[in-house]
Amino acid sequence: MTNSGIGAIEEKLSEGLLPVYKLELSLGNVVARIDCPAGTKCPYAVILKNKINHKAIKEQLELHSSISKWENRDRHYPLESGYSCEKTRHAISGPM
Repeated sequence: MTNSGIGAIEEKLSEGLLPVYKLELSLGNVVARIDCPAGTKCPYAVILKNKINHKAIKEQLELHSSISKWENRDRHYPLESGYSCEKTRHAISGPM
């Protein structure tokens, strides 16, 4: 993804998810795609190429109370884990 694409993500993504996004990029993860919308309940999702480093997020970030961790283990859909924002319904995820 180009730098202009990254800037667009930072402008659009929920403020509460930005620390997760920035930490993941600093750890070497990259954006695989953007889903807009990402289904009926999520208007904007950033999907990362690699697994999200939940341990680093827990150790290095204090997430806003509107941000929650989630996992999808339903094999009818991609097996992913990530974080979502209760206010905006935005999400950031990566493969499990």
